[in-house]
Amino acid sequence: MNIRHIMLLASLASPALLVGCGEKKPASSADGEVLSPKRAFDNGVVILNTPDKEGKIDYAGAYASFQTAIQGRPDFARAHFNAGWVAEAQGKLAKAAEHYGKASQLKPDNKNFLFAHGDLLSRSGKGDQAVALYRAYVEKAPEDLEARNALMEALTAGDYYDDAISEAKTILMSDAKNVGAYRNLSRLYFSKGEYKMSQLCAEKAKELAAGDAGIYNNIGVTYLVMDNEASAIGEFKTAIQLDPDNLEANLNLGLVALNSGDYELAKSSFEAALSGTPGSVESKLGLAVAQRGLKDYGDAERLYDEVIDADPGNQKAYFNASDLQAKYTKNFKRAEKILQDYVNKNNGDGSIGPDHIVFAKISKIKEYQELERQRIEAEKRREAEEKARLERAKKLMDDLKARVKGLQGLVDTNSGCEDFMMGIGDEAGMVIEQANMVIEAEEYDMAGDVLTFVEQIQPMAEEIAATCGGGGAAPPAEAGGEAPPAEAAPAEAAPAEGG
Repeated sequence: MNIRHIMLLASLASPALLVGCGEKKPASSADGEVLSPKRAFDNGVVILNTPDKEGKIDYAGAYASFQTAIQGRPDFARAHFNAGWVAEAQGKLAKAAEHYGKASQLKPDNKNFLFAHGDLLSRSGKGDQAVALYRAYVEKAPEDLEARNALMEALTAGDYYDDAISEAKTILMSDAKNVGAYRNLSRLYFSKGEYKMSQLCAEKAKELAAGDAGIYNNIGVTYLVMDNEASAIGEFKTAIQLDPDNLEANLNLGLVALNSGDYELAKSSFEAALSGTPGSVESKLGLAVAQRGLKDYGDAERLYDEVIDADPGNQKAYFNASDLQAKYTKNFKRAEKILQDYVNKNNGDGSIGPDHIVFAKISKIKEYQELERQRIEAEKRREAEEKARLERAKKLMDDLKARVKGLQGLVDTNSGCEDFMMGIGDEAGMVIEQANMVIEAEEYDMAGDVLTFVEQIQPMAEEIAATCGGGGAAPPAEAGGEAPPAEAAPAEAAPAEGG
């Protein structure tokens, strides 16, 4: 299974934007709950609502404020919830789950806290824990269909398909037009590999809620695994039209664009995904690949560092960051250090043994380094050979200039000799013309060939010139020098006039 399908499956199973749990937003003390230390809590809320000139939010500062509130009041549930929201926005999912869990524990009747915790558990591959949370809630509120849909999501994430279908039946018995149930069934059948059933359920959901971006995304994913990429792209684009910041649709369109080499489209898609969900690790990794394709290596490196800082256990981030250095920037020491950092930070339990793939990748870096050394040496040899060839060509050009000047002098000296002009003059003129064209155009590669013609015709020209009365052969010019003028024939003595 390639990376695209792994990520598509993850996005399809993700309940973050596809389940009707309501949008998660950081809580504000303005809703009536005023708990000490209020100032730190309020400061965190202000930071979140005050982006800088570039539109960026100081998540680290906001998190620090909420932590201060928590330290002053450990049972401050809303501070925990807001700290979890900020941690999730930073991509620190483990820390976010910890805060959401604490908020839910402190306020077990708060549905928003519970759903935020369960949602994150489902998306983090901890479906069993999410199932336990939702079951406990549903037992207290069996009529809450939204909670049952969330439970169905968690059951699907945990591969409890039969139990999930039972929940769907319960939901549809109470509400035959429940969009969430059909949407979740679509995702469930997709997870089982029953793509036609997945498509049918998605189409039913679309009939009931044509404006739901998540439904179009689900249909697009199903089209994609059925090798109908054109239809998949159309569904993703429709989803994005309905919800421009939709995480899943932008993420999936970006992945399709990466596979086709359209890095500009991929970049814009991943940036849109991050606009709506700034902590999306998949979007950051996809954006880094797009930037790498556009040769924005510095931006790609910063994204990898950001993901690794937020999630020190993210193997994919370390491996991609190392590949960037080894294959593209040729910084082999940096590439090896990144992988060694992965080992150092994640081998506390001894799970990274000598057969782990990370060591094979370290060895591969050494191979890349040797191949690069060989490439550089070969390039140096080619450059040296080209330099020598050019020097030889320039020498031939200098010889040609001198030879053609001598031949031109020979033609000029004997232009009045009919035997010369009839015998060799026209041919010599054509050779001279061709030589001058090569000289003027500085066609060094042709100098040798034309020089051969000049050297072949000049002895013949000299031989014919020697038979011309009053005309003599011009001495051949020395390379790089001027052709010496032909000496004038001595004048005959004039007869003395008789007296």
